[in-house]
Amino acid sequence: MKMKLVFLYLISSLIWLYVSNYILVHFIPSSLEHYVERGKEIFYILVTGGIFYFFILKKEELDTTKEEEKRLSTLINSMVDFVNFKDGDGRWIQSNNFGLKLFQLEDVDYRGKKDSELAQYSEFYAEALNYCEISDQETWEKGTFTRFEEVVPLPDGTSKIFDTIKVPLFHEDGSREGLVIIGRDVTTLRQTEERLNRTEKLSVVGELSASIAHEIRNPLTSLKGFVQLLQMEDNKHPDYYQIMLDELDRINHIVGELLLLAKPQHLKYTKSVIQKLLKDVISLLAAEAALYNVQIESNFPKEDIILECEPNQLKQLFINLIKNSIEASKKDSKIWISLELTEKETIILTVKDKGSGISTERLQKIGEPFYSSKEKGTGLGLTVSYKIVQSHKGNIVFDSELGIGTTVNITLPLVQDSSLVKNHLKEKA
Repeated sequence: MKMKLVFLYLISSLIWLYVSNYILVHFIPSSLEHYVERGKEIFYILVTGGIFYFFILKKEELDTTKEEEKRLSTLINSMVDFVNFKDGDGRWIQSNNFGLKLFQLEDVDYRGKKDSELAQYSEFYAEALNYCEISDQETWEKGTFTRFEEVVPLPDGTSKIFDTIKVPLFHEDGSREGLVIIGRDVTTLRQTEERLNRTEKLSVVGELSASIAHEIRNPLTSLKGFVQLLQMEDNKHPDYYQIMLDELDRINHIVGELLLLAKPQHLKYTKSVIQKLLKDVISLLAAEAALYNVQIESNFPKEDIILECEPNQLKQLFINLIKNSIEASKKDSKIWISLELTEKETIILTVKDKGSGISTERLQKIGEPFYSSKEKGTGLGLTVSYKIVQSHKGNIVFDSELGIGTTVNITLPLVQDSSLVKNHLKEKA
């Protein structure tokens, strides 16, 4: 563009000189020739000076615009939110680095392209980008800003939740001018809300449990004693008595879980070999696994892993998880239990089955009190499991697909005191 302007200026100057000299020689009297020649020179200076002044002003405006654009770019790139500006046709004008990185478009010349065109450069996010055009169209048709939450999957298998706002801009004649999109990452906020909600439910369950558990157990003991006495004296209906005893045991088990949730747990941590705890639980559940015709395969490190924990609670945790896998597994199937020691001084326990799996809807509610997919389940087993993991400063994650199976990953620190962990890491370094 600059070369074209220079070339145009040179051609115009040559034409001006040639034409003015021709007129000066053929049409201007010799007596006025001197004045006309000076006037021609002054006119040329004024015109060229005006042109240069015009370009100087334009350059200053351009520099100011570039400076403002640079400031705007710096501002939006410093934001931890996804910011995107589009024109009236849905073409990308400006996006911050966060948004480009999110959709894997860092090395793409995105300006002037629609979402569907950019989808060709990002295979993983092609579907999400194509959906953006549909969402944009709904915003345009609505004529006012829209706000919604959307889940964006990540390549590592996790996902982020964005609180997205889309604001349409219109010209005075009502035609589309542009679209402003801001997406705030609220993943941590939603996870915190979910934990608070679960904690609140546990608190309610605890209060309820504390008030009724002991009241239930007292008459329960009397009922069980009388049923056992009748069973000894009456040989005509042994099956009925056994059913009543089994149901009373089930009630007693439920009350025990309620008490575990109700009373404050003053844990006394001891150092235990995690492999031994797991082997004890597997041996305990071997008969039940055989009853369901399910095999349990384990893969543990040969070297003993010492874990600071409350052994009985961890056994309860392992029993709940492995028992659930056994009951969910199909006949002639396997359950895999593996243990791994990480460099971060934590262990990762994985329990995997190829059972019935859990639907996405149920997976979101898993661990909530009194929510169970089992016909006679109370939902307290996994609630207790969550509480045990939480009390050991660990993390539990369920990954399941309906009809495919379920994988449970539990992460637990080797040492409960964080300062001891840091010292231990320094000693190893």
